[in-house]
Amino acid sequence: MQSANEIWVSIKASLFEKNCLDEMQLRPGASESELIGLETKLGVVLPDLLKQMLMIHDGQDGFGLLFGNQMLSTAEILRQWQGWREIEADGMNEDCAEFMEASPPGVVKPMYTNARWIPLTHDGGGNHMGLDFDPDAGGAEGQMIAFGTDEDTKYLLARTFDDFVAKALEWIQQSRWNDGDLQSMADDGFAPPAILRSISG
Repeated sequence: MQSANEIWVSIKASLFEKNCLDEMQLRPGASESELIGLETKLGVVLPDLLKQMLMIHDGQDGFGLLFGNQMLSTAEILRQWQGWREIEADGMNEDCAEFMEASPPGVVKPMYTNARWIPLTHDGGGNHMGLDFDPDAGGAEGQMIAFGTDEDTKYLLARTFDDFVAKALEWIQQSRWNDGDLQSMADDGFAPPAILRSISG
């Protein structure tokens, strides 16, 4: 696996070629103390690669970089997570239990929300790609999943954060900048993107 710096160099080179680097509005890096504070409040130990990447660019303020989703900053990760804790306290897990599914079955817990699901991206509509630190029996702690307001089916996206980043880099490199969006020719309009679905069938 490439280092965080090498990954960002590759991502920015690809975005520069597509004339959309500035539109991503990558933020300056987070401090080590900010990351320690985030982990303390979330109650988890984040993957080393994620922390290293956030220390180079603490998310973004522009157009969606990761499969059309905006990469969250440390502050936004915590804010979104806290918002879900309020939803959890309102009893949404109980209210929505009969509608929840997982793909593949037995890998992600079929819940509406979970305090150990950590959002790393946002689509602007309440849906996320993030880390799962409370997997179902067939899953692995730290796997990447899709969850959120519209995600009745909780999808496994990658077995590890490192695998997710490798797929994200491949997707960015093969995508085109089109009217304010990065779009991959391999995508078919369904979520999650095709490149992330091979593990979920």
